[in-house]
This record gives sequence, C-alpha cells and structure tokens, in this order.
Amino acid sequence: MVPEELFSLALGLVPPWLVDHVTFTVEEKRLDLHINFPKGSRFACSVCGEECPVHDTRDHTWRHMDFFQHEAYLHARVPRVKCQEHGVHQISVPWAREGSHFTLLFEALIMTLVREMPVLTVARLVGETDTL
Repeated sequence: MVPEELFSLALGLVPPWLVDHVTFTVEEKRLDLHINFPKGSRFACSVCGEECPVHDTRDHTWRHMDFFQHEAYLHARVPRVKCQEHGVHQISVPWAREGSHFTLLFEALIMTLVREMPVLTVARLVGETDTL
C-alpha cells in the first residue's frame, strides 16, 4: 500500500477526497498531507444539497493530530461550487469546522486535554499558543 492510500484510509476520507501527496520532513519533525479531488468532481450546494460543479478553489491548511512525535498538517484546495439556483458557495470539508485552522480530531484532543490541565500547559504540550 502506498503512503497516499494509507493516509487516505487513516483519515477516513471518502471519494472524491483523497491524499495525493505526502511530505515528511525529519529535520522539521513535520508531516504534510495534501488532500485533493479528481478533476470533474461535483460537490453539494451548502443551501439545497444539489450536486454542483466546482467553480474555483481556495487553499487551506489545518493542524492535525501529531504523527508520532511529528506535527501533522492537512492541506487542501477547498472548492467553491456554482449552484444554478443559489450561486457560488464554499463547501464544508468533512475534517474541519468552517473557519477553523485545526481539524475536528485535533480540536477534540485539545478539548479533552484542557478538561484535565491548564490551557497554557496544553498549548505548550501541542506546540500552539494559548491565544487567538
């Protein structure tokens, strides 16, 4: 199994989403997973649910749970769809809340940790700041 397939399965991605590129940097202790979709994919309009063509995309990055001792990041071109009835809308991705810079799994981990220890301690533990 190639790394892209392994990480697509591990992230629970469903078509049309897939990991198409993996970068692992030992010196930076960092794993970057690049998520994409095949050309011609269609996504649901956020208003009516109709499957619509991609109008354009915007690049986004999210912090994910660490891969062993390495920070992990997801990168994706997030589509905006063009609905005939409702115009152009950005879709929601299944791994993160709209406007968040963290994946849902990373946010859940942080929320669990802050119930048990001070926020500053959690921030230091995961390598993030405790402020916006």
